[in-house]
Amino acid sequence: MCITELGIGQTGVITHVDATDVHVQRLMVLGFVEGAEVTHLTTAGNAFEFRIMNTLFAFSKEQAQHFTVEPV
Repeated sequence: MCITELGIGQTGVITHVDATDVHVQRLMVLGFVEGAEVTHLTTAGNAFEFRIMNTLFAFSKEQAQHFTVEPV
């Protein structure tokens, strides 16, 4: 499932990353890689907020659609 399909407060493990977008590659450097646990915190319009490794990140739906997760 796409990371945007996680419910608010739900945690998932990243199973695939489509790294064709340069902005997605930057997120990978920050920890959004296969095997990482990510929690969906909130959504506001086109922005999604996630927590990974006790750090909060917000990015657009277009960027988020490059990440596939498996719910925990």
